[in-house]
Amino acid sequence: MKPFVFFILYLAFLMGVQGAGEEEAPVTCDSSVRIIGGTVRKSDGNAVGSVLNFECPDTHYPFPVSSAKCTKRGEWFRTSHRNIMPICKEFQCPPPVLEEGMIRPMNTSYSIGDTVTFECYDGYELHGSVSRTCMKNGRWNGTISICNSGSQHCPNPGIPAGGRKSGTNYWIGDKVEYFCNNGLVLMGSQKRECLELKEWTGSEPSCRYRNSFDSPEDVAAAFTASFTSMLGMTQTGEDKKPASTARKIILSKDTPLHIYILLDASESVGEEDFLQSKQVAENLINKIASFDVRPRFGVISYASEPVVIANLYDDQQSNADDVIDLLQTSENADYMIHGDKRGTDIHRALTKVLEIMSLTRELFKENWAEIRFVTILFTDGKSNMGGDPKTAVMKIKEFVKAQQKSEAYLDMYAFGVTKDVDRRELNALSSLKPGEHHSFVIRNTSELVRSFDDILDFTTIGDLCGVADERPDATIRQKQPWHVLLEIPGSGKCSGSIVSPSWVLTAAHCLREVQTALDIGRITVYVGNSNMLFKVKDVHLHPDYNLAGRLSENITQFYDYDVALLELNKPISFLKTHSRSICLPCTRETTRGLRKRYPGTTCRDHDVEMLPTPGPVPANFVTRSGWVETLAYVTIKTAAVERKACAMNALHAEEYKNVTDVNQVVTDRFLCTGGQQPEADDISCKGDSGGSLFIKKKRRFIQVGVVSWGSINVCENVRAAKQHARDFHINLFKVLPWLKEKIGKIITFID
Repeated sequence: MKPFVFFILYLAFLMGVQGAGEEEAPVTCDSSVRIIGGTVRKSDGNAVGSVLNFECPDTHYPFPVSSAKCTKRGEWFRTSHRNIMPICKEFQCPPPVLEEGMIRPMNTSYSIGDTVTFECYDGYELHGSVSRTCMKNGRWNGTISICNSGSQHCPNPGIPAGGRKSGTNYWIGDKVEYFCNNGLVLMGSQKRECLELKEWTGSEPSCRYRNSFDSPEDVAAAFTASFTSMLGMTQTGEDKKPASTARKIILSKDTPLHIYILLDASESVGEEDFLQSKQVAENLINKIASFDVRPRFGVISYASEPVVIANLYDDQQSNADDVIDLLQTSENADYMIHGDKRGTDIHRALTKVLEIMSLTRELFKENWAEIRFVTILFTDGKSNMGGDPKTAVMKIKEFVKAQQKSEAYLDMYAFGVTKDVDRRELNALSSLKPGEHHSFVIRNTSELVRSFDDILDFTTIGDLCGVADERPDATIRQKQPWHVLLEIPGSGKCSGSIVSPSWVLTAAHCLREVQTALDIGRITVYVGNSNMLFKVKDVHLHPDYNLAGRLSENITQFYDYDVALLELNKPISFLKTHSRSICLPCTRETTRGLRKRYPGTTCRDHDVEMLPTPGPVPANFVTRSGWVETLAYVTIKTAAVERKACAMNALHAEEYKNVTDVNQVVTDRFLCTGGQQPEADDISCKGDSGGSLFIKKKRRFIQVGVVSWGSINVCENVRAAKQHARDFHINLFKVLPWLKEKIGKIITFID
């Protein structure tokens, strides 16, 4: 062996001996990195690959960067810029622009809470907001203020705050183009054209700071406006609002919708934001499907490649319940299904949507002309492989147009996830329609859940039974908009429920003192948040109700068939009163609300679904103390043993202390609630009689009983033995023939 070679081998041997028993320390990044005025959140501590996010209070944003990643060199990439320590800076609003007018005060920048006012020169009329206030996300409230002379074909399109415009001619075919100053990002349409209809193409532009975000309220209002416009809904007459407010929703039944949801599972998004996007998607699917539209859903997750979670064209995968189940249980919905293929190919994901659209054209050719399409993309917008996503967007638009469909038949939404979103790309991947917004950036992905809880204006969907405002801050009448208060001569106050615009369901015993037409005319029904007054034209008691029917058996009060209908003098305007009807069992409306087949579903199917045995079945009714209403939580005892034990407590009622057989007073037409098991139930009070006992299914509320009577008055007797307090409610399944006879021409009952 040559001496040189021997020397190299010997040196390698020495190095090996020196390193024996020593384990190389893992590479980590600096654990002391921080941001002034904020906090730091890391996905995997200080390990290589960990993503670091800087978080600031609502009114601030991280500067100069919002996130970083631990590299193999043990450095947080992008943690500093020219050795500047990251800091939380307060949002400011860019200066507004007003052609042919004055802005007071005129500054180069504005702090949160600052307000400006606008005034036009003589000969010009102000359109848009008279004043605007700088909000906490660095944007102005209200709408663009414009001074318009009316001398040209189209109105002056205005200039967004922080921007500038080229083009001052507004005749048919003239174009304007927008630019943003000082690094602001243009959202909306950069170029717009004046149309013969005196409207501008595209959506209103805005110039936003890179770190600016949409509030949940912004998303709810804007998504509501554009989504419902896509369904062909309008506002008319007295319902018209300024452009600054979202349009009212009037959902049309049987609107065929094909909704494609795409979830970004790439490395730049990460597992946490992917899981939150899934949660948002589930919430949105559930929400849309709770109305009488006919949505089919397709769900795709994507990174380097698309993975189909739910096939839109598969009847076993495309309805809301099946899609939600697949999102929760399918291995294709798991973040790890993409393995280490974590690039971002948005083009390929959208191309997959186009492939499915092409396939469905043949499968759904019978109603193809009616189908409307929606794509909802959750992404950070950072496509780093494959073709240009904008090309795929254009192909989808061209496909829809080639089907003889207008742009109203396609809406493309893009929701930014993660702390570091490419806003320009997000804007390019969404629809740009006049007066609408289709791309959104939320500070926290989890806030989108709250946004989608607010996507519908509940004041205009009264033709859909059992729909309620479920927001935490909603009033009791918003959460139970069917509930009404009755004032009845001789009987005082009772409750009732709206079952159609002209009919209210209540308890028959509430009307015991109503004997004449004069008495009927004195009944007052208080409806909605503002307790609007309605009068009664006629009352209809169940023919088998007879409070004194068992006097011969020493039973002074017998409440069997304790149910009545009030026919109103005039229909309730659900729009004006902010009220609506509750769903009744064994009806077509409830069948659709339960997302079951119609026809093809029976009343027995409803009974099994709503009052299953063994129970207990969670339910609610509205209880009152004076004029203050709250929600009572109870459980309906449906199992034979529990029901019997519940019913036996009826004998603790003062009126029934001499009754030996409880079946004499508690017939099989009663549902029983109360007691301490499995939890302590609420008990009804005076004035609750006639109210609805209801359950919640598929985000719809269905009345199963009418509050009738209780064994012990615990409301006025605080020392009463609450363990024996029970409430009894007329089971609506047992009085369906009478309901069908009275209101069967208004509501479609099933067999």
